[in-house]
Amino acid sequence: MTKADDRLIVALDFPDSSAALELVDNLDDLISFYKIGMQLYFAEGNTIVETIKKRGKKIFLDLKINDIPETVARAVESVARLDVDFLTLFTNAGQIKAARAILTQTNSPLKLLNVTVLTSETSDFSAVAARAELSLEAGAHGLICSGYETAELRARFGDSAILVNPGIRPASASADDQVRIVTPSQALAAGASNLVIGRPITKAADPRAATLQILTEMQATRRG
Repeated sequence: MTKADDRLIVALDFPDSSAALELVDNLDDLISFYKIGMQLYFAEGNTIVETIKKRGKKIFLDLKINDIPETVARAVESVARLDVDFLTLFTNAGQIKAARAILTQTNSPLKLLNVTVLTSETSDFSAVAARAELSLEAGAHGLICSGYETAELRARFGDSAILVNPGIRPASASADDQVRIVTPSQALAAGASNLVIGRPITKAADPRAATLQILTEMQATRRG
């Protein structure tokens, strides 16, 4: 049996909790880390976070928070009380500094990940690198970035930054609305900390079999 691998985060991109929890239960022994995005969170609120936490899972809350620094800081303070593991911001240096200060004050282990460029958009490395430098210098723990940029970001910023790659697609899967996509093995070889995979699992005829195939590929990959 392939064991749960914290590097794989399954995206629960569902409109309500019933389908999300059905998948969590189906993958119970395989997956320990789940992403809750805006669609599911706005439908179910903190209840879905608490329910999945009670199943012993880690949570990546993908809300891409952005507002004035004080509002961002207070939002992050509220999220930290949920005991989730990762939270996305999509903002600038002042907001990141304010959010990190709140986590320091409250001694929270929550990790802040700032979005560089969405994987559904085209970009060049200079734009991504500028966002990455801004984010990490301001206090973000890591970045949301494409697998296309991961190797260069890892080389530039070292091993301490958390680099999370969405837009991951196994070779046999559809690209859907993603532009800058890579396979699980390519992302890990480039130095990704975590991979976010949604539709190749959630839309599969057999989500469990699809997950096993991805985990097998990941566990056979070593960072080069």
